Amino acid sequence: MQYTIKFMCNKLKLPIHYNHILQGFIYKNIFDDNFREFLHEKGFEVDGKKFKLFTFSQLYGDYIFDRENKTITFLDRVELTVSSVLDDFNKEFLKSCLYNKELEIENQRVEVSEIIVNENKTKVNKAIIRTLSPITVYSTVNVNGRKKTIYFFPEDSLFEKYIKDNLIRKASLIYSESFENPKFQIRAVEDKVSKSILYFKQFIVKGTSGIFEISGDERLINTALNCGLGSKNSQGFGCVKLVKSI
Repeated sequence: MQYTIKFMCNKLKLPIHYNHILQGFIYKNIFDDNFREFLHEKGFEVDGKKFKLFTFSQLYGDYIFDRENKTITFLDRVELTVSSVLDDFNKEFLKSCLYNKELEIENQRVEVSEIIVNENKTKVNKAIIRTLSPITVYSTVNVNGRKKTIYFFPEDSLFEKYIKDNLIRKASLIYSESFENPKFQIRAVEDKVSKSILYFKQFIVKGTSGIFEISGDERLINTALNCGLGSKNSQGFGCVKLVKSI
């Protein structure tokens, strides 16, 4: 499921790198305490890796950008898109958004004006998608005893491989079955992608934004639409929107 929450605000001022603030807002507003603690502290594990099975977009709305003070101020309305395959997550988060009359982002009041829901249940094996937050793909290696993060982009051969491997792990959790070399391809639409550099708290995260064509096993595509592409989905990376099936 994917849904866009439209908020009314009064000059919502945030640092330009605000992913961790949105992540905190989402966790805080998971209505059930036990489920919130489980998702935040543990999540779902496969092959020694943990997944939260949700992702979210950047904020969209009219804004003022203050380069000197490194802030962004959304004037009177702002939109956040959230995607998750977890019924409990969607139910508990939307419950807070609908019934909590004191919602705050960075200690500033916001009020829900509309929620637009897309079930994302259409069976698709080839589609054009648009990123709502950058896709980040990386590997961590040891160099002279120190960890180094290497990021990959669409022009790198490992970009598709790591995205596919990541999707297979998430899909195996969702569908409770193993996937024996399922088909999956991702291709950047020429001249429609750009590289991004963001910070999550004090850590640099590099990613790619834009338009992509994806094809292959419909279960992997469904997983991508509902849980995100690439890594760090629950930190606000890899949220994508279906533009059209082809």
